[in-house]
Amino acid sequence: MNTDTHKPGAGELVDRRYELMASLGQGGMAQVWRAREIASGRDVAVKFLRLDSENLRRLDPYDREAELAVLYARFRREAELLSSLNHAGIPELHSHGSHRGMPYIAMRLVTGVTLRAFLDEHNTLPLASAVAVASQVAQALACAHTLPVVHRDLKPQNIMIDDDGVPTLLDFGIAKPLRAGATRYTAHGSTLGSRGYQAPEQILEKEPTARTDIYSFGCVVYELLAGRPPFPLGEDSGLIDKHLHADPLPPGVYAAGVPDVLDDLVLQMLDKDPVRRPAIGEVLEVLAPLRPRPGDPEPRPRTHPDPTAPCRRPKGRPDTPPPAPTALSTPASDAREEEWLDVRTVERLCSQAESEIQDGEPGDAVRRLNGMTERVREEWGARRPLVRRAWRLAAEGLRLAGDFGSAAPLFQDMADGLLSGDGPAERAERAELRLRVAECRLAFGEMEAAIEAVDVAGHTAAGLPAELAARVEDVRRAVVSQITARLADPGARMGDVPNPPGGTDA
Repeated sequence: MNTDTHKPGAGELVDRRYELMASLGQGGMAQVWRAREIASGRDVAVKFLRLDSENLRRLDPYDREAELAVLYARFRREAELLSSLNHAGIPELHSHGSHRGMPYIAMRLVTGVTLRAFLDEHNTLPLASAVAVASQVAQALACAHTLPVVHRDLKPQNIMIDDDGVPTLLDFGIAKPLRAGATRYTAHGSTLGSRGYQAPEQILEKEPTARTDIYSFGCVVYELLAGRPPFPLGEDSGLIDKHLHADPLPPGVYAAGVPDVLDDLVLQMLDKDPVRRPAIGEVLEVLAPLRPRPGDPEPRPRTHPDPTAPCRRPKGRPDTPPPAPTALSTPASDAREEEWLDVRTVERLCSQAESEIQDGEPGDAVRRLNGMTERVREEWGARRPLVRRAWRLAAEGLRLAGDFGSAAPLFQDMADGLLSGDGPAERAERAELRLRVAECRLAFGEMEAAIEAVDVAGHTAAGLPAELAARVEDVRRAVVSQITARLADPGARMGDVPNPPGGTDA
């Protein structure tokens, strides 16, 4: 591959489809242009893979070829990921291809300011603005984690607040699918994440999980609330050690009016142990009640853009992330379901869901049960058998459909809240539910949590009557087989072994 490549300029036509208008900037891996789509007249962003960077020029010919192969593969993967992500807070892919030997991606153009520039200008933010940014970015991140995909470079520079106040998550250049069998790309001299926002496991070059993003996002949320990062950047001296070993002070120490619940959430997100960090769904549960509501007044002091505007004056943008392509989305309830819950209707839905699950095709009944899980618990209480049946079938159907991000909290809530008592039957069912949580988390790369859950279930089964123990062991063996398959796949393993010399996991 030749790195002395064509340099695009204003007025060029890309694939006879996009006319380049002006350069928007470049980084080490890519350069971005504002362009106009000829057919529609709309402005788009065209991102080119840089083949002339100084890093490439410093390499010998053999290493340069290998590095270029990795960069091409990463660029293709970014296009594939963008085509799968469907959320207002993530730029949608329009097309991708090659222009005079340079790979390109055309996507929605986001105009506005980076969160970095926004924070530098408005320090400290009103609490409503901080929560509005955090909750909207969390929704975009939840969309990625549902696939599941880990972004691996969350920082204020990679978040844009558009002219309407909508935060948009940018740059999936080093994002990585967490599914078993996903290809690993090793880049020469590359690093994962950005200084000051790297999770401890990134610094130690361990395998990323969805909780890796949670740590980086925690750093961003801390800065939104406190007006400063958890550990000041300054010089490099001591920064890495602080992210590995030091406990940050609550953001409320630096800014008045931060609720205790947000202090607690951010400190949990910044836990050194990934297993103890909350999932993105748990983060959203804390943020949702605190975000601005339709009709709320504009916060003071005013900012432009105003990130509270999409919350205060919604324009039909999605408030929750869409499910993965195979997931079962929750429909709007029909009129009679909004008025009351009928026992016979729910029983009939449960029977239909059981049939769908037995046929291996979870569909409308599972989807409708998932939409009413909270309602049945609120109206009938946690102890009613029909409530637990509806929750169990919704969770099982979502799991079989591959929507692990939605199934995991249902299984977890059943284990922690719907089950009462500590008899043998309850202990067995609780062990099964927690094994299902572990199975769902495996899809997000959380190997250590799954292994721990398997060990705990084994101890539980040893103290149960034979029939109940056999039931737990059946689920336990299924999870163990999945763990074994992932451990056999180097691309899916959470490891203590650093990446091989010459680069880091891509």
